[in-house]
Amino acid sequence: MKPSRSHLKIEGVQKDYALPQGNLPVLAGVNLDVAPGEFMVLLGKSGCGKSTLLRLIAGLEGASQGTIRLGENPVEGPGLERGMVFQEPRLFPWMTARENIAFGLRTGTDEKEGKETVERYLALVGLSGFGGAYPHQLSGGMQQRAALARALASHPEVLLLDEPFGALDALTRIQMQMEILRIWRERRGTVLLVTHDIDEAVFLGDRIAVMTDRPGTLQDIIPVKLSRPRDRSSAPFVKIRRKIYNEFFQTPRKRVK
Repeated sequence: MKPSRSHLKIEGVQKDYALPQGNLPVLAGVNLDVAPGEFMVLLGKSGCGKSTLLRLIAGLEGASQGTIRLGENPVEGPGLERGMVFQEPRLFPWMTARENIAFGLRTGTDEKEGKETVERYLALVGLSGFGGAYPHQLSGGMQQRAALARALASHPEVLLLDEPFGALDALTRIQMQMEILRIWRERRGTVLLVTHDIDEAVFLGDRIAVMTDRPGTLQDIIPVKLSRPRDRSSAPFVKIRRKIYNEFFQTPRKRVK
């Protein structure tokens, strides 16, 4: 049976950076399978290489060793089948929200279809009525919504989220977490989210891939078998959050071979 086009498979991925003082290993033998339609979370401390891994999946950098495949195809560079949202919105300041989203459309999109797509994604991320606003006229949360809509406009099979809520205030962050779940349920695409927030990982993920300190590899993969919407104050939620903290972040743990 052929693998689904949105089946993401990472095998033996290593990443080193050549520095004047010598080789800097960032990732060490990462192996991960992400099923089609799954919401997978990469959890780890700052500097463990999780954002680097996401950039490799996006095709923005190349691995030093190992392979990354999406369906039957190796990842050898950027592609519209993978949409990425960065830690900061990265909107073009001279473009309106509508124009920024239109920038994400596939080449050759019919003008009428393009306009309809832009308006649909403006509505999907809760920005109806703000299409004519420039980035400086939008709040941080609204800018990130526009960046999300731009990533979605190309209809990617896999959505890559690199700590997209990290710069937001606590209340806006919770609201954006709920929004991304709503959008994921509507689209049923594959999502890979990078975070260092245990609470966020438990709230959003189907599974949580916990990474070691640099050079990063996977310590364990934790399934989160809680129904949605999840209650952060419930005993099962707190139990999983405490387990992850106690087992992986409170004391050193040996790497998984």
